[in-house]
Amino acid sequence: MTTRSTRRTWAAALLTASAMLTAGLASPATAATSTGASKGAVTLDGRPVVAAKVQIYRLVYQETNQELEVADNPLKTDYTDSKGRYSFAGLSAKSATSNRYVVLVTDRTGRIVKTFRTIVAKKGKTVTKNIHARAAASLTGTLATSDGRSPAGLRVGPDHGLYNDQGPSYDKLYPDWDTVVKADGTFSLRGIPADNYSGVVVSDGRYGSQCYDFTRVALVDCATGTDSAAYAPQGISLTAGEQRTLPTVTMTKFGPASTKLAGTATDASGKPLKGIEVTVSSSAAAGTKGATRSSGRFTVQDRLPAGPYTVRFDDPKKVWASQYLGGGPDKSARQVVTITPGQPISGLDTALKSRSSAKFATKVTGRTAKVAVSIKRTATGSAPGGTFWLSFNGLSTAADQVKKGKASVTFIGLPKGTLSLVAHYSGTSSTAEFSKVVKVTVE
Repeated sequence: MTTRSTRRTWAAALLTASAMLTAGLASPATAATSTGASKGAVTLDGRPVVAAKVQIYRLVYQETNQELEVADNPLKTDYTDSKGRYSFAGLSAKSATSNRYVVLVTDRTGRIVKTFRTIVAKKGKTVTKNIHARAAASLTGTLATSDGRSPAGLRVGPDHGLYNDQGPSYDKLYPDWDTVVKADGTFSLRGIPADNYSGVVVSDGRYGSQCYDFTRVALVDCATGTDSAAYAPQGISLTAGEQRTLPTVTMTKFGPASTKLAGTATDASGKPLKGIEVTVSSSAAAGTKGATRSSGRFTVQDRLPAGPYTVRFDDPKKVWASQYLGGGPDKSARQVVTITPGQPISGLDTALKSRSSAKFATKVTGRTAKVAVSIKRTATGSAPGGTFWLSFNGLSTAADQVKKGKASVTFIGLPKGTLSLVAHYSGTSSTAEFSKVVKVTVE
């Protein structure tokens, strides 16, 4: 069985900068220009795949997180001919930041697994990228409900272990892992990779609530670490090209309505930030998490009990300061979101400030300590303004204006010993405040 960590590593590796350098075979064009072209053939088991949709997306370098990301919209679309061939012309090849692309192949019949390849366009040349697709499996079946309500809207799909892999690049490049049940209870999911799956999940909203038990021919609580032995028959193995019809089963367990929360994270100038972790939590609920996309937008959806919640933003790369919606950087705030299950909440927007690094220089003379500081913004490396002061045992020094990232203050009348002075920086409209401990020894 493919593990969750293996899938995640594999998916991430295909979009790293090193993978983007795979250019394929380049053939000369009639004349050298600032643009290039790409062509190839899509095959399955050596035979051409006809009428497959082939789209080419530009790969965009995001300076904020220093990663390559698939653009929101396709640059061009083509359909394979009777020999499985496709072609794209007029691809920019001016520089290393504009000549990288992803070719994505999908098939509306679901006979192949959604497939992508990366190319580097070359000036005046045609890059050949042949794509060998994998035969897909499919799942069909019928669902009923024990409470008589319509099964329309329920979702069915294999348990692939990638619930938190969200975002535009993942959604574009990888298969649909579930499908919506129709009003008559039927469903059909095509284009699934052949694999061993831990189960087939039926969900009432975004998260799975029951799983198929093929021995009992029923839906049961999904296996966990404590009951996996009891529900071992839930596993399913799908082979390439297989069309599996599942037994008709009845949904018997329904949870509270799913609540969708959405918003945007930007920097102080309004530039969208990608990869910011968003946590919605309360004292009564463990909370749920999501992450911002390249547009800065995020969507978090979960079955959350009614009540007040806090929305927190964290940058795993430590460039942008953590913030609670409605509060200051790294500070707790009042509960700002009241959830009513099933009612969406939008407009959860925030502007994050950059963290900063600080270097301190100290000089102690008698019972007087002078502390100088040098501050730089993490996001840009620039030197901010603001104010700087020290405190010790409830007493504070006068504040000094930070100019070009530098300031110094003097603390008079300190007691003897090794002391922990607290250095405070006020921050600016784009740089987060901080408080750091500075050790001095007064003899």
